[in-house]
Amino acid sequence: MDKYKNAILFEEITRMKMLSGEMITEEELNEIDWEGEFADVSKKCIMGPALVEYLNTILDNQEKKPKDREKLSPDKPYIHNKRIPKTASGEIDIDSFIKNITSMPNKLISVNDKMKKSTDGGVISVNIGIPALRGLVYDIENSQFYFVNTCPGAGACATICYARKGSYVLYPDVFVNQTRILNLLLNYPARFEKLLKNELEVVAVKNPDAVIEFRWNDAGDFFTKKYLQIALNITKELKAEGYNVKSYAYTKMGDVVNLSDPDMVVNFSTDANKRERSKIKNLEDKKQAETVPKELFDDLYLKDDSKRNYVLDDKGRPVYAKENGAEILKSRLGLTYNVDPQTILTYDELIKTPEGQPLQYNVMIAPKGEGDIGAQRADVKYSFLLFH
Repeated sequence: MDKYKNAILFEEITRMKMLSGEMITEEELNEIDWEGEFADVSKKCIMGPALVEYLNTILDNQEKKPKDREKLSPDKPYIHNKRIPKTASGEIDIDSFIKNITSMPNKLISVNDKMKKSTDGGVISVNIGIPALRGLVYDIENSQFYFVNTCPGAGACATICYARKGSYVLYPDVFVNQTRILNLLLNYPARFEKLLKNELEVVAVKNPDAVIEFRWNDAGDFFTKKYLQIALNITKELKAEGYNVKSYAYTKMGDVVNLSDPDMVVNFSTDANKRERSKIKNLEDKKQAETVPKELFDDLYLKDDSKRNYVLDDKGRPVYAKENGAEILKSRLGLTYNVDPQTILTYDELIKTPEGQPLQYNVMIAPKGEGDIGAQRADVKYSFLLFH
């Protein structure tokens, strides 16, 4: 109990210091180390006037009718129009904008809808996310903006990225928090690591009887080796200190898939680009996440009167039109992806199945209402993610 109270108190003190800026130390006041620990980051320098022009374009686009708005280009960061401040004269307030995106994140870890569905009495699932595809970074010491490639391995997924639509772009606070996390990581990596470890430790202390499953990159990817090393450091240290914390990730980075580190369960997203796929040694021996096209399963589910939306059960999952719908889908997946249908489990079947040998099973995940347990388990080879 004393350990619990101390952790909660430490969390509160840390949060107050973060918000007041007291945790910035002299040695942290350095420019982003683009030539050293972040030399592998793919980035594009954006001059102030060019950024202001881009922000004005976003505001102008918002004034148009939805059907007339230009789609966001994959090579530009998403910026929510409600987080672009203006001066009294109606011009972009760039100083306020900088302060906003470089302020301390409200929280580094969060729980999205899918993670909630992966949580039960014995497992607490939490995650961290950064902007998908491109993020906006301000180099504090050099007073310079950059567009940073946060998904260097993205392939076909770039045009349909789930993390560039829905709640990720609907709510301005999601944009702000993800962008602040990215800026904290690049400007103050040591502080990022300490604070993230502390937040996870508090979750573990509050839930002493649960396994803490931590998903890296609910959005974004391990776009730099430094970020991956931070992930491994935090996991190893928490486990060494006796906490029941596990880490897992989806990634499109070939080097990360080759890692084979026991402290990180890695799922390779097969819609990565050719460059990253070519780096992987023995792909057939790796966990994989396959995005299943809609035409492979859409006809199997009941639709409402509009014929566009699925009828959902009391758990928010699509209802099969036929009693044997799940078995039909298993057969289709087996034929399409050359796997034994007998090894393919539904989400409910997987939950009831004790963990087996590495890569023993495959699991299919409905378009709505099911969690991420397949990605967390080493005995699941393919997670068939029905496109949503």
